[in-house]
Amino acid sequence: MITSTHTTNKTLTDKVRLLVLTLSVGFIATLISCDDTTTTYSNRELVRINYAVSSYTELFNVMGNYGQFASIREMGNGKVRMTLGSTGKYTDYTPSKTQQYFYFGLGGVIVGTNYNGENLAYDLSCPYCDAAAYRLSLSDNGYAKCSHCGISYDMNNYGVILSTDSTRQYGSLRGLYRYKITYDGTNMSVYN
Repeated sequence: MITSTHTTNKTLTDKVRLLVLTLSVGFIATLISCDDTTTTYSNRELVRINYAVSSYTELFNVMGNYGQFASIREMGNGKVRMTLGSTGKYTDYTPSKTQQYFYFGLGGVIVGTNYNGENLAYDLSCPYCDAAAYRLSLSDNGYAKCSHCGISYDMNNYGVILSTDSTRQYGSLRGLYRYKITYDGTNMSVYN
């Protein structure tokens, strides 16, 4: 009886080790695959932005509230437009002399604070469509969607793909282009 219990325990222990090894390999593979689409910072387009957040109501509200995002982009008339993702309302600003030399990525920049309290920045253009004309629409739930290809992204989860249009065939997909961001409670800088 003791021998069979020992054999059963050894077999069970071997199965547990195999399960742990399988889960570990799966977890490492997931980390490697996610690294390519969620944590890689983009050098695709030049980005250099620096704002005193308290001077801009949109940025002040977004950076201080979890799950909020706003877009910043240059307009053809020399103005810079800041749009709140939560309401869709926008304000156009005349850039200062220094701000005239800022770079806003491919289609603009999305900035905000995710539900974990991390400051994040993304390119406003859809990475699948890969053109300045195909900007993402922001929603109040922290999602961004491309009206051209139908792909939705989760900005609270590092820009991963949330859903695709089931009627379309897609090639290679990736998460949003990310940029580095610093925010000290007063000043926000986005760069690569």
